Amino acid sequence: MHKQKLIVLIAAGVGIVGIILPWASANLGFFGNYSQNGFNSGWTGYATLASLAAAAGILFKESDNASAITAETRKIVAGAGVGAIIFPILFIIILKAQQGGQFVSLGFGVFLCLLAGIAIAVVPFAIKGDGSFEMPTKDSIKADLEADTSSSSPVESSSADVSESSDEGQDNPTS
Repeated sequence: MHKQKLIVLIAAGVGIVGIILPWASANLGFFGNYSQNGFNSGWTGYATLASLAAAAGILFKESDNASAITAETRKIVAGAGVGAIIFPILFIIILKAQQGGQFVSLGFGVFLCLLAGIAIAVVPFAIKGDGSFEMPTKDSIKADLEADTSSSSPVESSSADVSESSDEGQDNPTS
């Protein structure tokens, strides 16, 4: 399996484990401790799970595991990684806004999901097709996306070719 795909799949698996781990915990003094994981955290946990599953699932669509992530798949995987970054951040914002930070501390799972999302978003651009690592810059990401767009453009055909091929098997009534 290619390094890009392997690292994305490992990061997605780590993120799914992060959903099971505590995202927030509260010390209620005499009443004990309370914690919630990503599944108990509401829609942000499920949205994070969907993003991580999309990143892993799209890689299973490709038939050749030995090759690098294809151009169109790279964009989808990076987008799923961005989703896996945004939803834990939204959870943190919502939790702090609702509770004001009183009695509630963030758990290890939310940070693990955040790191997994960062890895999923960066790996398709940081690890090149030959397996070498290169720290991506704004210009290199832009060049990768432009190269992907130009390499995946459909084959153009002229309108004259289309009209000639549609008239081939028919008799022309004007002749």
